[in-house]
Amino acid sequence: MNPAILSKALIRRGVLLHAEEFDHIDHGKFFVIIGENEQGFVGFFFINSNINNYVKSRPDFMDMQMPIKHSNYPDILSYDSFIACHALSQIPKIKLAQQIECGAAQFKGTLLTEDLELLLENLRSSKLYSKVEKETFFK
Repeated sequence: MNPAILSKALIRRGVLLHAEEFDHIDHGKFFVIIGENEQGFVGFFFINSNINNYVKSRPDFMDMQMPIKHSNYPDILSYDSFIACHALSQIPKIKLAQQIECGAAQFKGTLLTEDLELLLENLRSSKLYSKVEKETFFK
């Protein structure tokens, strides 16, 4: 299959990826795609094995740390981890597709249906996100 077609097919809600290139982060990270907007940006959340102290000190942020179990994702996660749903990140879809095509970002799997449904339920009821963000990325 054409790499460009394959990369675009991988950019969809619930897909777990790993990439090395992020602004202000000096190491590779796992992340999950949650949606995209009409301007061609993909929204995603980082996956962390630990919750940092700043997030722990903010109850509204702490409430948005969704646990995911190593046992459900043994080929992806080394530890029980957390989807950091308190901070929606965005990347141009074309840039992400290019990273997948050249191997800078790799497909790792997809969220289990029950995890994705719980994630969306929490996001849609969260006070951290505006109505526009909810209708754009979490609909």
